[in-house]
Amino acid sequence: MPDTRELSCRCGTMAWRVAPRSPGMLVICHCKDCQTAAQVLDAGAALDAAGGTTLFQTVPDRVQITRGAEHLALLRLSPKGLLRWHAGCCGTAIANTLPRPLLPFVGVVLPADETRFGKVRARVFTQSARYRLREHGAGMAGAAIMLRALSALIQGSRANPFFDKAGQPIRPARILTPQERSSATR
Repeated sequence: MPDTRELSCRCGTMAWRVAPRSPGMLVICHCKDCQTAAQVLDAGAALDAAGGTTLFQTVPDRVQITRGAEHLALLRLSPKGLLRWHAGCCGTAIANTLPRPLLPFVGVVLPADETRFGKVRARVFTQSARYRLREHGAGMAGAAIMLRALSALIQGSRANPFFDKAGQPIRPARILTPQERSSATR
């Protein structure tokens, strides 16, 4: 049976996959940072109608870059912001990670109309949505992240396609200047 969780960038240069039956949760994030990142990466079309980014939150050892790894690029909206991994060839968002891999977590960015990862379990930061939405599932999403991370740590799951063995990002980050960030924020 073919893997139905293979994803690719807009131009087809990069591909990555999330292992079948990976533990995870589908979340739509409406925060200003996700919206700003989409603008910077010219991926505004990836946002849903309410300005939300669809994320499959799982553990990093379930994600694999399968083609074009040399095009993997890294963006930070500020020196202390999340690591926003994307395809350097065309700007397609791939995943968000914490700055250090101590907590095994990755939010794989999905197209807004993605259906292969289950149903949406949470909508968060809806105060930044383009129109009024009810937030739901934020507490459950946070608890699920911690449970998956704890399970991965207990099992010794250390593989992470975004960090080297020393815990450093495998690519240097482009950090937005305050002016760049301001011009991208809508």
